[in-house]
Amino acid sequence: MEKKRKIINRENLIYLIIWVMVFAMPVFLSAGGDSINWTRVKHETIRIFPFFIIFLLNNFFLFKYLKNKKYLKYSVFTVIAILVFSIATSFFNVEILRILETPPPPMQRPPMPQQEMLPPMPQGNVFIGFLNKFFYNILFSILVLGLNNAIKILTVWLEDRRDYELLQKAKLQTELKVLRNQISPHFLMNTLNNIHALIDYDKDMAKESIVTLSKLMRVLLYDSDNENYRVKNEIQFLNDYIGLMKIRVQEDVEIKFDYTPNISDYKIPPLLFVSFVENAFKHGIVSSEKSYIHINLESDTNNLLFSVSNSKSGIEKKGNVKKIGVENAMQRLDAIYGDNYNFAISETNNNFTVRIKIPLICK
Repeated sequence: MEKKRKIINRENLIYLIIWVMVFAMPVFLSAGGDSINWTRVKHETIRIFPFFIIFLLNNFFLFKYLKNKKYLKYSVFTVIAILVFSIATSFFNVEILRILETPPPPMQRPPMPQQEMLPPMPQGNVFIGFLNKFFYNILFSILVLGLNNAIKILTVWLEDRRDYELLQKAKLQTELKVLRNQISPHFLMNTLNNIHALIDYDKDMAKESIVTLSKLMRVLLYDSDNENYRVKNEIQFLNDYIGLMKIRVQEDVEIKFDYTPNISDYKIPPLLFVSFVENAFKHGIVSSEKSYIHINLESDTNNLLFSVSNSKSGIEKKGNVKKIGVENAMQRLDAIYGDNYNFAISETNNNFTVRIKIPLICK
């Protein structure tokens, strides 16, 4: 509503400036020396005023037909209005012109002889004057309506563009919420399975894992919509998540998470990378082979660089590693960044790597 009001106020201000300039113009044009020809100013003001009336009529009433695509009604009513105003003002202006052009009778002077009196204005000249004024009024009425419609159409376009942007923003927020809600149960299911397996042989560690899980769930519940979520929050979340995932892996599995401290205060969409890390744990641990998961988070001048690389079985078919969590994360990247990010997957028989580059958001 606030933006719409600003657009309308800006439109009305443009009209005010234009009409103030138009009505002030006769004063400046009639100024000669130190005096102003107020008679001429009144005459020009009278000539301008009908155009102001037809502007008001179009601006507040007729344009509604054009806006609602009722082109026939708009055309008919506009033509009628122009003709009526042009005919009426033409008669009126001709009479005003005759009055102004007829010299006043001299004061205290004997009547002029019959042969010296000014002849009445010929009827042909009156008709020609009427036609001139009539076409003049039609032309300027069209110009006034054209300028008014151009400004109104621009205003409507700005309003439609604002409404479209609001609709797209609402649609984007809805999509992101759906995707985030899909992350939570998927993540929770995998983590609870790990804790369940831990209870049978290490209850103390299971208790600690539940505490860590509660911290992660708190982030999922309360920080997933946080606009001030930062890289340091994501780093903490990933560290806690990695700690939970280590429960079910063997000690000889190499797990590394490297990051540069200078990026910790930059803003980032919440929980952007956890799905890729989860995918690495799910498909990167091979019991019969030496396994590893390497996670890296750093930055260049303007971008945040994330990569996760994991081992995979040589017999696993390519393409099987793209599961629900990864697909949701990719959809989030598309929704948030559009074309302003890079996503790459490199895959061999023994390795699967995801690389993501997103623009840094100011601190």
